[in-house]
Amino acid sequence: VRHGDTDMLPVGEGTFASRGLAVGGSAVHVSAVEARKKLVVLAGHLLGCPAGDVEINEGRVFNGRDPEQAMSFSEVASAAYQRELLPDGMEPGLEFEESYTLTANPFGFAAHVVVVEVDPGTGDVKFLDYIAVHDSGQIVNPLIAEGQVQGGIAQGIGQALGEGMMYDSDGQPLTSSLMDYALPSAEDIPAVVLDTLETPSPTNPLGIKGLGELPTVAAPVAVANAVMDALSRYGVRHIDVPLTAEKVWQALNQAKSQTA
Repeated sequence: VRHGDTDMLPVGEGTFASRGLAVGGSAVHVSAVEARKKLVVLAGHLLGCPAGDVEINEGRVFNGRDPEQAMSFSEVASAAYQRELLPDGMEPGLEFEESYTLTANPFGFAAHVVVVEVDPGTGDVKFLDYIAVHDSGQIVNPLIAEGQVQGGIAQGIGQALGEGMMYDSDGQPLTSSLMDYALPSAEDIPAVVLDTLETPSPTNPLGIKGLGELPTVAAPVAVANAVMDALSRYGVRHIDVPLTAEKVWQALNQAKSQTA
């Protein structure tokens, strides 16, 4: 797999919209379909049955109407390179060059529900519940998919509550290292209840949708909305993210002074 090689590609537009599996996987799928078509025709010729009766399962190629008529998959693949074993008109070999162009972005969908508790004395935010449901079409690797969601939620929580570039009056960054830039740690991330729906996307033959962006978009908004809902009873209507404990505490005290 060659990726991002400027000797091959004159221009690139970055990585976004979860197109890796939707495009690359679909190209592999298209090629595999063509390979299967040829193998089935060849197997039918070798087994002496119509191609429509050929089935492939667990390394075996057999006549679905008479399973005793069978060959190993490797035997059929090997025969593809022996001209004397091929049906008339079939070229030897199993090389296929196919391409796939995505017709539209395979957008996924997500819903995050967050319950927080805000300490009015310190401005600290504590998570009580976090539930996230994602529909990213056909899931190919559940473990990787869950890891993307967990990582995206961690990024979103960081954006909502701590991560932010700060500058002095001369424009010099004050958060120039990880000593100052507040990345969330493991203890800052709550236990998340996850669920997944799998509605196939119509934009590609595998039914793949985007996933990586979903939690990074939903998490910061859900967290910020939960915090602001908690503060609304004190008359706080807006705070720019990140909603650090200091910002929350100052907003609460300002709201109290205005109502005093």
